[in-house]
Amino acid sequence: MTRNDYEQLSPRADALKHTAIGQLLLSELARAIIASDRSTRIFVKLGSTVAFEDLDSGATRRLTLCLPEDANLDEMRLSVLTPVGAALIGAAVGQVLEYVAGDARMRHLRILMVQDEGLREGRGAAF
Repeated sequence: MTRNDYEQLSPRADALKHTAIGQLLLSELARAIIASDRSTRIFVKLGSTVAFEDLDSGATRRLTLCLPEDANLDEMRLSVLTPVGAALIGAAVGQVLEYVAGDARMRHLRILMVQDEGLREGRGAAF
């Protein structure tokens, strides 16, 4: 994850450390490899648009990962402070993730595409 994302998410995770989502985000932060904010590597960052397949249902979704105050599911903007949002941060194309959904079931996702906020259409990475 980028240094900027790490610095934005650390205090939020710490403030929520007594909750399940806070623990999940703290776990993601603890295992994160910090990349430069100017890194050209393509992985899910705050502001990235990501397409993924739910391997349990076969459904695909495309959304933008954001901070909670910017979340709006009608606009497909998902908060990083959700189980799937916390699982997505730092993920790369082709990676398979697992997370515990709100209904306490284990879910599995495969990242199909990541496009950074500043990139023009088609310059992201696809699997």
